[in-house]
Amino acid sequence: MPRVLVIDDEDAIRSSLKSALDKRGHETVTAANARQGLEFSTAGFDVIFLDIMLPDRSGLDILPELLVRAPQSAVVMISGHADIDTAVKAIRLGAYDFIEKPLSLDRVLVTVDNACTTTRLKTENVRLSQIVYPEIIGQSAAIRKVKDEVLRAAGKASRFLILGENGTGKELVAHMIHRHGKHPGNPFVPVNCAALPSELVESELFGHAVGAFTGATKSRKGKFLEANGGTIFLDEISEMPLEAQAKILRAIESHEITPVGADTPVNVQCTIVAASNRDLPALATEGRFRQDLYYRLNVVTLHLPALRERREDIPLLCDHFLRRFAIETGSSPKRMSGEALAFLDRLLFPGNIRELKNLMERANIYCESADMSEPDIRRLLPHESLDQPVPLREAVDQFESDLIKKAIDRAGGNMTEAARQLGIERSHLYKKLKKSEE
Repeated sequence: MPRVLVIDDEDAIRSSLKSALDKRGHETVTAANARQGLEFSTAGFDVIFLDIMLPDRSGLDILPELLVRAPQSAVVMISGHADIDTAVKAIRLGAYDFIEKPLSLDRVLVTVDNACTTTRLKTENVRLSQIVYPEIIGQSAAIRKVKDEVLRAAGKASRFLILGENGTGKELVAHMIHRHGKHPGNPFVPVNCAALPSELVESELFGHAVGAFTGATKSRKGKFLEANGGTIFLDEISEMPLEAQAKILRAIESHEITPVGADTPVNVQCTIVAASNRDLPALATEGRFRQDLYYRLNVVTLHLPALRERREDIPLLCDHFLRRFAIETGSSPKRMSGEALAFLDRLLFPGNIRELKNLMERANIYCESADMSEPDIRRLLPHESLDQPVPLREAVDQFESDLIKKAIDRAGGNMTEAARQLGIERSHLYKKLKKSEE
């Protein structure tokens, strides 16, 4: 049922609009002045009719603040004393439409229908863009643990903290949290905190009103209001200035934000997902990240494994990326040979999944053979990747694991014979196999 707010000081206008709209099945609320209208506006209306001549404030004056408070609403200006210049100004400030008095009820009803259709299309576009976002690829124990934690907590918790190295898929996990949350059809708004100019952090996050500072010729919603009812993803939050961290803390505690230049706070309800590739507890201890904000965010903490900690997922990831790039380029999908996969399994991948993805994209472009070999992959790697230092313990474990697998293969799966070839007890062989699978 579409919801409509009418802000007008004339009793006749309010009652006639309410009667006509209610008969069409709309839910209509009325306000007699600007103060009431601003107070009611945050209740989630599809359309707001706003008179220009109000007893306490001009409708044009409160329009920017109204757009900040109710970003999801289409605001239609109405007036019996306006000219073309006023109508143009209202549209430039962000009004959806302008209707002169005396009001034509037919025009009002058509405007409401069109505005509601526009709002629904925007919501549907957001929903569809989020549905096609890819799932997390992998079946390793480490990545299954992350998926299980997300499915257990999404829809219940409102604050998440994702920690992991660059390229491990933090934004992908944030999308999964949103997709399995309470309102997956509402906006998902990503924010790269490291890229926010320090002087514009507050405006970017909380929005601003017209005239809040030099150059602010239009009102701005801000990322928190864009995410209202949905999810805001604060990536690399450790790079945010301490002053901005304090404002985010207040927003979490009060569920309110105050746009720059606005007089009153605005209620905001959204899931907050923060992420960092740094050690936030250590930064908090050192005073480089607010401890109180860390504890507020640390409701559900997800630790993403590096690719070297989930090597068994490399074949699945390679297949996924090669199929994806083949579809995008219209080419036949390529495959990784066993020797190529064994070679990839020995690399450290400091860039994690992002590095592997880029490698598969190069393979799709430059490799002519459908079955790619180790030399094919070697040719695509930067020289420094071939000389990656491997920790001694990891190299020894990998060598031992390969040796055991080869012995079992030679023995045709006979564990007693494999243990004899290796010169160890069969029970010892089972222990080593179990350790290599952990």
